[in-house]
Amino acid sequence: MFSLRWQRLPLPIFVILGVAVLAAACAPAAAPAPRVAPSEPSTPVPAAAAEPSTPATPVTPSTVPDRTLTVWYFDKVSMQTVIPLFEQAHPGVKINFVEQPFGDMSKKYLAALAAGQGVPDVIGLDTSMVGQFLDAGEDLLGAPYSAGQLRNDFIPWKFDAARTPSGQMAAMPWDVATGVMFYRPEAFQAAGLPTDPQQVAAALSTWDDFIKAGQTIRDKSGGQTAIVGNEHDVFNAGYWQNGGNVVQDGKIVLGPEGLQPLQAAVKAKNAGIGANVPAWSERWAPALQSGKIATVIMGGWMLGNLQNLIDPDGAGEWRITTPPGGSFSNGGTYIQIPKLGQNKELAWEFTRFLTTNPEALNAVFQKTGIVPAYTPAWDSPLYDQPVPYLGGEQAYRLMVDLAQKVKPLTYSSVDALGTDLLNAQVDLAIGGKASPQQALQTAATQLQDRAARASELKLDVASTPGG
Repeated sequence: MFSLRWQRLPLPIFVILGVAVLAAACAPAAAPAPRVAPSEPSTPVPAAAAEPSTPATPVTPSTVPDRTLTVWYFDKVSMQTVIPLFEQAHPGVKINFVEQPFGDMSKKYLAALAAGQGVPDVIGLDTSMVGQFLDAGEDLLGAPYSAGQLRNDFIPWKFDAARTPSGQMAAMPWDVATGVMFYRPEAFQAAGLPTDPQQVAAALSTWDDFIKAGQTIRDKSGGQTAIVGNEHDVFNAGYWQNGGNVVQDGKIVLGPEGLQPLQAAVKAKNAGIGANVPAWSERWAPALQSGKIATVIMGGWMLGNLQNLIDPDGAGEWRITTPPGGSFSNGGTYIQIPKLGQNKELAWEFTRFLTTNPEALNAVFQKTGIVPAYTPAWDSPLYDQPVPYLGGEQAYRLMVDLAQKVKPLTYSSVDALGTDLLNAQVDLAIGGKASPQQALQTAATQLQDRAARASELKLDVASTPGG
């Protein structure tokens, strides 16, 4: 499953912009901080009733429930926002947050599970990691969790995706990572293109429209501005729009889901609309800051990256709109309670608070742009407020509207491997070294072979149209 959420920039950029990150993380939200009404404090373990001839039983450390919870996640800003709210609402509880680097967390979690020790009580999994750990989580549909009672308050496709083959629910949805197109209105205006978000969406409703607009921006700017950083970005968005699945119903579906997006990416390459700047490379942030790249097509969480990390001085210079080709999901997080965790009751309290408390969800949303999967949170007036960084655009309502139009998706244990193999072949096709059909068929057969050898998982390959 493709996912680029909250990626870490290469070290030189990270060091240069580190001060901005810390400042943004510590800054207050755009609106006053939400106040969560404290719940009833947990009942302490009572001493035995006093009898005239029987002294009360003393309370020892071994009889007091552990009220400390260890939580792993890769994004510091969101956890630093929500943890104080949870601790305020749960007196006596202490959250031990361990920030894990995005690229290392899966390996560390696998190692802890294999060793049977050092496993966190709660872990936040990016969608690219979920399939690999479906068997590691508690079944949240069963007692004492009974998460199924909450289903009607969540986006159905998101709630149902993290199921095991036997129907168990391995993790709880937190956000939906709605896909949008960020764009620079100044670059569009200079090229004679519309700048209003609705007009931009109408003019660039298809990938062919996007490619033509890219040629116009390139020509009008004398080659100084490109509509997209890299043509691989076109493939990513198109693939996510088709669902972004690697495996469905026991079949590898890279071919059927990837052909049209890859053909569009190759067409974009041949049209010369890219800046030849890969996303998350060292040159990417400076190119976004300078206006060399006119659009970014990613999840709404990119808003947090832009305003806190990549382009904090770009307030007012960006807008968002519906992407060419329509809605998609780009990443997102599920909250898992590991089977090997030690404090499951408290872990469920935290998980439920994190995923169903509207005030906490919207406090995180304001700072990061990650759209809650819990739909009652959308009733807040926040979603109709102007967004200063986006020039006063009322952008949040668009994010939640698009979230409801995403195609259903499924996770599998080979998602991460399949994505790596697919990415390599996509680059070959965009570079003219393989046809789109050949590239996708190669990635699928490689995945079939690797899955069979590594885990004895037998998967069929769905045929690639025209392959």
